Amino acid sequence: MFSNDDNKHDDEKPETIMQKFFRACLLALAGVLVLWLAIQLLAQFWGWLLLAAALGGLIWATIWFIRWRRDRRW
Repeated sequence: MFSNDDNKHDDEKPETIMQKFFRACLLALAGVLVLWLAIQLLAQFWGWLLLAAALGGLIWATIWFIRWRRDRRW
């Protein structure tokens, strides 16, 4: 049952340096394309993200100020 699997690994040739280099180049190209796509998508709505962050900061600052004034009064 396991003898066929063991023979299969013995028949395979080791990977050449050119195959490793080609695979590394393809992976680098894929990485560049994915980063480019992510930047393009982010560029379309970064203004909305900045607006949401600013509103969140404003709400947090308002709550902090109200609590600070309330605690100081007593």
